[in-house]
Amino acid sequence: MRVPLYRQAQKAVRQYVLDHGLRPGDPLPSEGELAEQLGMSRASLREATRSLESLGVIEARHGTGLFVGKFTFDPILEHLPYGLLLDGAAFEEVLEVRHALEEHLIVKASKVLSEQDLADLDEIVQQMREQQVDGQPPPELDLAFHRRLFAPLGNRLVLDLIDLFWQLYNRIGEQLAEKNPHAVEIHAEIIAALRTDDPRRLVEAVSQHFAGIEHSVEASHVDDATRPAAPTNPEEVQ
Repeated sequence: MRVPLYRQAQKAVRQYVLDHGLRPGDPLPSEGELAEQLGMSRASLREATRSLESLGVIEARHGTGLFVGKFTFDPILEHLPYGLLLDGAAFEEVLEVRHALEEHLIVKASKVLSEQDLADLDEIVQQMREQQVDGQPPPELDLAFHRRLFAPLGNRLVLDLIDLFWQLYNRIGEQLAEKNPHAVEIHAEIIAALRTDDPRRLVEAVSQHFAGIEHSVEASHVDDATRPAAPTNPEEVQ
């Protein structure tokens, strides 16, 4: 099957960036020069750079030229299929990955967290208690807790993934049949486990955190299964 020219151009531009060791913010040659170096038409290159710009790979600055873009998960989130945000099975797969990520990293994080880090986490949980509604902390505080928990690892990719998972979860959160009434105290238990330096308790605390979310998702599936189907025949509507 023949690969479209613009797809070939996309691949060539990416390879050019790698071959020349370019970093985010570095300039690329002019459109004409780059097309000539890559052996393609300016029209094919222009179509490729436009699509790469939408993905954040390339940044076009008006009146200045093309630059290597700064990697971010935002374009990935925006381009996720709509079905991923609605399909329960797909979301469960995303949740499983986040669960595995945090459960794996919590012991490593516990070894680098300082007393100030723990104090900051205590403060976030206190804000959760004060601002919770029906047992649920504000979503932005939940995100702040997990980012603060893993920030000392110095791994930007981990924080980007937490952001991505959190945004996906909160886009479907309103569809969940029930919430975990112990959400705040589960976060407090994670901090308590960090202070014990007990790996088993740490892993168990994270596991309890995700068990609550997983239960809510499963309960939503049950509600979907028992909810009467909408009538398709106008005569069935009473």
